[in-house]
Amino acid sequence: MIFLSLSFRYRKEKFKNKTSYFPKIPVLLYNEGISIETPALLDSGATDLFIPKEIAEEFELNLRNPDTAESWTGKFKVWESRIGIVVGKGSQTFRKVLPCIVPDKKGEHDQVVLGRSFFRFFEITFNEDKKITKLKRLV
Repeated sequence: MIFLSLSFRYRKEKFKNKTSYFPKIPVLLYNEGISIETPALLDSGATDLFIPKEIAEEFELNLRNPDTAESWTGKFKVWESRIGIVVGKGSQTFRKVLPCIVPDKKGEHDQVVLGRSFFRFFEITFNEDKKITKLKRLV
C-alpha cells in the first residue's frame, strides 16, 4: 500500500469586507489538452464537485442531463459533465476524471467546489485552529 498525505494552509481572502480563512486547495483541472490551475473550496456541505460555467465553456465540456438544483440562495439550472482533476505534486499526486455539476447561476457559483463526491477518495481533516487541511489516502 502507498500512502498519500497532503497538507494545505487555508487561504486568506476578503469576504463581506472582512478577512476570512477558507479551506481551499490548489488543483489542476484538465480536459482534452486544456488545463488550468485554480483554488478549489473543500465543502463538506456540498454534495458534488461543482465547476463554474465559465470554466466549463473554456474547456468545452459536454454538458448533459439538464436539471434543477437548490441551495440556500434558491433554485438554479445545472448540467452534468466530467472533468480531470490533479491534486498534489510528484509522487504525492491524486489524478482522476470525475463527474461534476455545472451550475448556470453566476455569483456564488463562481469557484470550483469539491463536495462530498470528492471526499470519498480521502480522509480529510480540517484544523480550524492551525488553519490547515490534511488529505490522506491509501492507494
